[in-house]
Amino acid sequence: MVRRWLSPLIIATALLPGFASGADCASTETTSSCSDNSEKSGALFRFAGREYHENDLDIQVRENLHQLASKYYEGRQLLLDNAVWQIYLTQESERQKKTPEQVAMGLISLTQPTEEAMHTFYEANKSNIPAPYEQVKQQVAQYIVQQQALNERSKLIASIKKEGQFALLIEKPLPPIATIETDGFPSKGSKLAPVEVVEFADYQCPHCKTASEVMQRLEKEYGEKIRVVFMDFPINRSGISLKVAEGAVCADQQGQFWAYHYRAFESQSSLSANSPQNLAAKLGLDAETFSKCLAGTEARSKVAKAKSEALRLGLNSTPTFFVNGIRVYTESSLEKELSDAISKALKEADS
Repeated sequence: MVRRWLSPLIIATALLPGFASGADCASTETTSSCSDNSEKSGALFRFAGREYHENDLDIQVRENLHQLASKYYEGRQLLLDNAVWQIYLTQESERQKKTPEQVAMGLISLTQPTEEAMHTFYEANKSNIPAPYEQVKQQVAQYIVQQQALNERSKLIASIKKEGQFALLIEKPLPPIATIETDGFPSKGSKLAPVEVVEFADYQCPHCKTASEVMQRLEKEYGEKIRVVFMDFPINRSGISLKVAEGAVCADQQGQFWAYHYRAFESQSSLSANSPQNLAAKLGLDAETFSKCLAGTEARSKVAKAKSEALRLGLNSTPTFFVNGIRVYTESSLEKELSDAISKALKEADS
């Protein structure tokens, strides 16, 4: 049965013009601290007689400024969507001789959630719901309906914007470009490739193992268009990933870095302090040369240099990727987001 059964509270929050979840960064009180970076050509501040621009600042500060600017930009987008919605409702209310509330309710038809849908939602989220199902059943129903309202409203706004030939005129903040010291670290592909992908990873990090598999697929997909650089960032407290990373440096001395690298991830669940020697033996590396390298300072220094570079860049997790110096923040699908970043960088290189 289709019915319009939103409570006045839900109607007020979900359908009417003032609703803007997460947009508080665009309020008058916070505008000065949420710059969208649109005036990035100007100085940010003056200190001791010198004006400082964004590019004068440490990459960590620039990354944080960009994240702040991006949140502000997203907040402004929400507010502007609400403005479009408000303008449309006002125009339609005048045309239909109705109130904006009546127009809004007439645009969205909602379906009452079934018992099965409500129970499924509760089971999926009960760890965050401190009450038995029967006690919160009504609230669950209202929440599901509210989400329907928000989804329908988003679709309507998208349609309204399309019909009105909407064009967003505010500038999206540009991400900072980091200069990464990659010389001497293992790489694949030509230095003249239009796109460079730099990965920082830990051999004991499960997500890094997945990332290794993803990168192998992307290397096949993009071929000579990309250069891939691997840099160690051993942050696991066991110390094992550090030893494995040092072993990778020694394998690199014998021209077997990538073979060692992939084997290390394949055997991730069984890595131990003896893994460097075991991996070297399986690859048929010269044992004496490998052991001498592992006992020396060169391997330790190279891994420390990579880790130091990661810390300079403000990294605190693995894996972390940079595509042509721009950090890739992944939220759902690492492969898709990395592929999108590479494709975008290729288009920019061709333009």
